[in-house]
Amino acid sequence: MTEPAQRVPEDGGRSSLRADVEPEISTTSSRLHKFARWLVIVFSAANLLMAVAILALMWSTIANPGTPLPTRINDSVSIVGGLLFAAVIFLIAWNAGNQPANLALALALALLNSGQLFDKLLEQLHASDAIRDLVGLPIFILFYGFWILAAARFPRKLTPADIASSGTIWGRIRPLRAVFVLFLRPPAVWGLVAISVILGTPPINNPVVAAVKGLATLLLVVIYFHIQYRSGDVETRKKVLWFFEFFLGWFVFILLRFGVQAVLPKDSSETLRAVVSVFFNTAGKIVPLFCICMAVFYAGAISPALVIRKTFVYGVTAALLLFTYATLEAFVVNIVVARTGINDQFASATLGAVLALAFHPIKNRMEHGLRHVGLSVAPRGTAPHQLDSHEPSRP
Repeated sequence: MTEPAQRVPEDGGRSSLRADVEPEISTTSSRLHKFARWLVIVFSAANLLMAVAILALMWSTIANPGTPLPTRINDSVSIVGGLLFAAVIFLIAWNAGNQPANLALALALALLNSGQLFDKLLEQLHASDAIRDLVGLPIFILFYGFWILAAARFPRKLTPADIASSGTIWGRIRPLRAVFVLFLRPPAVWGLVAISVILGTPPINNPVVAAVKGLATLLLVVIYFHIQYRSGDVETRKKVLWFFEFFLGWFVFILLRFGVQAVLPKDSSETLRAVVSVFFNTAGKIVPLFCICMAVFYAGAISPALVIRKTFVYGVTAALLLFTYATLEAFVVNIVVARTGINDQFASATLGAVLALAFHPIKNRMEHGLRHVGLSVAPRGTAPHQLDSHEPSRP
């Protein structure tokens, strides 16, 4: 007698294997994924609240009675940049936190923003330097570490083969290649970051170590993003390009700032130093924020659903033009009425017609410029329209 034939599943037995192995891994991964997503959301929401609180304290005459106006304006530019930064990161985690690579990058950016805003909040609350250093130490360790890990994982996880196949100096020279392969491992990253941050803070507080730590970390992030760009396909390069520009621009601004501070005479006027500080603070916020917005809302690096459609840009532009027009009209009418004493209704009607004629060519020029910008007009969930039909040029 032959034994009855055993029934073989249609998928060749793979379903039983998935039932035995995958549920535990999938559950653990899902929990970590949800925890990371909500961590980014909480950090971003806290950053939004901190930025608003800092602005309120900064412009309060009771909290800061003797702060000069240029200093308040300089700090306000930095805080407003942090506020917009937090809003973009919150949007990434809320609408597009469905991939580990997205969350790694969003968490690194959220921690970076938290470190800057929390330090400024403690400064406005007149906390001592010791408290600021003690509170900032774990935040700095976390965001420096997540920077490096995010660069090695967005939009895909780098491997030693990617670094070895790179045609640049860190791929050809064996000691450099070994260093960059080493820091693909999280324990090596956290060890390096913890040691360098501790050496750069009190009681050791070595400024040289602090400067080298910041530049070395940024350089490592830039190199990892460069390798991601060079080793990826067209879709990967499109996602990585603007983040590469973000960190590269930041690195260049830090070098320029060090250079200007080194050559600036010690006896230079306070006005000159304030102008230099405002320039670097403003550029250091606008350029990274611009790169992040281009990556998220134009290139679709996080999700095609976040790409801004041209109709939305038209609507926002029209609203800004109307707001500017109404503000300017009210301002000019008040001046004319106060200087000439004519009827305000007559002045409002006359100037309204004049300003409407003046704004019409401005509106046409802005719409003409927007038509040449490759913003997506596709519905949500579809791939964004690229600026050109060919692949991005290599940096």
